Amino acid sequence: FVRHRADLTYIIGEMVGELSAGHTYVGGGDVPRNQRIKLGLLGAVLERDAASGYFRIKKILKGQNWDKATRSPLTDIGVDAREGDYILAVDGKPTNQMKDIYESLVNTAGKQVRLQLNAKAEAEGSRDTVVVPVDDEHGLYYFDWVQENLAKVDKATQGKVGYIHIPDMGVGGLNEFVKYYYP
Repeated sequence: FVRHRADLTYIIGEMVGELSAGHTYVGGGDVPRNQRIKLGLLGAVLERDAASGYFRIKKILKGQNWDKATRSPLTDIGVDAREGDYILAVDGKPTNQMKDIYESLVNTAGKQVRLQLNAKAEAEGSRDTVVVPVDDEHGLYYFDWVQENLAKVDKATQGKVGYIHIPDMGVGGLNEFVKYYYP
């Protein structure tokens, strides 16, 4: 039933798994690669407001903007965005007329995008701000998760217990250890 290289790779992987040997892998071959279109991401949790149809900024992921992997676009210098703001339009297109806000952010990663924002779901009193979306929020979500855990442990133990998350034993994981252990 193998009709594609991905099918063959799956079967070989299953067979390798039966060997009960660690660190054995299968990969490569003539697997067609789909062209990826970079989606612009704002570094925030967004939600649709049921009453107005506009999207709201539920939470802005705090990052470390000096690090490309944890740059949070809505916290960049000059960007005037706040949690709770309604995103009324993206590059002039009203978000209450979109099925999904991300349809307006296709192919915008690394490019300037104009957002029309307001604390209320109305155009009167709104402001425009320019943001440069990122193409990956993984680092932001990880950083946010670690910071929340640090705060929980600190609060629960009145600062008597430390928290360190080491994601792996590679360079990145060891850097996380050094960053949090020595202080």
